[in-house]
Amino acid sequence: MRFLAGLIGLIGFAAAQSDSQSGTSGPSTVSQSSSASSTSGSAALATIASSTASSLSSTASSSSTLSSSAASTTSPTSATSKPTAVTVALDGSAQFTAINIAIAAAQNSAIPSVVVAPGVYSESIIIQGTQTVTVSGPTASSYAQNQVVIAAPAPSGVVSFNTQKSNGIVLRNVNLTNTIFTATAKAPAFYAYGSNMLLDTVALVSGGLGAYTAGFGTTMITNSYIEGKTFDMQSHQKQH
Repeated sequence: MRFLAGLIGLIGFAAAQSDSQSGTSGPSTVSQSSSASSTSGSAALATIASSTASSLSSTASSSSTLSSSAASTTSPTSATSKPTAVTVALDGSAQFTAINIAIAAAQNSAIPSVVVAPGVYSESIIIQGTQTVTVSGPTASSYAQNQVVIAAPAPSGVVSFNTQKSNGIVLRNVNLTNTIFTATAKAPAFYAYGSNMLLDTVALVSGGLGAYTAGFGTTMITNSYIEGKTFDMQSHQKQH
């Protein structure tokens, strides 16, 4: 009986040892498995986070590209360059057929030049604005070669001024003819009123008195021709 009891006790001790070893390995395995599972989950989360960040970056880049493209599409184009000259031609091939209205348009728009095509323009010019402007015909080496003539019977002048504040008028390669042919009548080809006037390569011709007349200011005349009547006071007194 004692032997049997000892044997049973030995078997029980062996079983207990076996259970103890089994119990120890069980939780350890579970812990390792859980740890491995946790590590695997972290890696997966890191991969997802990286993928999400990459996707967001790509979306932001696309959004930036679209925004840039939209800005480029909707941004205003560069302003058209402002014209430097108003053009005149009798045949209607230019902006205007008359010089007077062309000068007014140029001054109102601050355009510095009026370019005139060849022809005889039967009109008088009255400068209303103050803006500096250059009125020119085709280039010529002398007044005799000028192809633009402005002719009119104008007691106040073929070219005159209706302003005291003109900042300067340039006439170049243009001939002015006052068609009033009366020896005792005032008939200026050019009546200047203002500062900074320049007449270059022009002919001022008058059938009356005062081919060139100035109210006040300064005028420079270069490479030009002036022709007009002179007033004979003695003859005038004899006639009266």
